[in-house]
Parts: sequence; structure tokens; C-alpha cells
Amino acid sequence: MNKLKVISENPGETIELGKKMGKYANIGKIIFLKGNLGAGKTTLVKGIAEYFECKQFAKSPTFILVTTYQGKINVNHCDFFRLNYSEEIFDLGLDEYLENGNLIIEWPEIAKKYLPRPDIEIEIEFGTLTEQRIFKINSIEKINF
Repeated sequence: MNKLKVISENPGETIELGKKMGKYANIGKIIFLKGNLGAGKTTLVKGIAEYFECKQFAKSPTFILVTTYQGKINVNHCDFFRLNYSEEIFDLGLDEYLENGNLIIEWPEIAKKYLPRPDIEIEIEFGTLTEQRIFKINSIEKINF
């Protein structure tokens, strides 16, 4: 597992980090995003969606379990925060999303026992400054920025 730590000073830098992560989020890739509410998970997804020139603006899918943003590939943004029980993911047909895009999953720990191993796992922590975020990135392949 390759490990990388990146510090973002503000949401704009987090979007730029997402754009850089885009080249590692191709078709068939699974990315887990972990972090407290407001940590910047969706902001990172905005950058990934921009990398793939998605037409829609990425927003928090908290009330929808999977939102697809269409671009050069489909960016499939999942939010499992509101799952009532982990087995609900079987109704989502997640494998089908990987045929034309990736899966970026917020709150994967809720259904982790049923999910495949991610290609990239990102843990986001609050930094010492108000908008600062610390991204701890674990990846199967080496990531170079």
C-alpha cells in the first residue's frame, strides 16, 4: 500500500487535489472517503468531477445514495451515511456503475463488510486552521503529484 499525506489550506486547494486525484480514478476504480461531517469529502469529489469534465456540479448526495455525474467517464458519488442497514447496498447494483465509471464512496465503513477492497482510501481530518484539511491517502498504485 502506498501512503501519501497532503495538507489543503482551503476548499479551493481541496478541489485542486481532487483534480489531481482524477487521473487515478478511472473506470473501474473504487475510492473510499472517510472523515467527519464537513471534512471536505464532497469538495474533493467536486475536483474529481471537474477532472472528468462532468456537466453537473458535484454536491453532497446525503439524501440520495448514489449520484452519477456524466463526463469523460461517469463519476458515481455514493453516500452511505443514511443507510439503515449495510445489506441495503445490494439493491444499488454497484458493480454496474463500474462498467462506465468509478465509485467514490463516502461513509464506506457502514457497509465495508460487503464492499470490495478500494483502489484508494482517503481519510480526511481537520487541521489546526479553520479551513485546513489533512488528507491521508492509501493507494494500491503509486500516486505522484
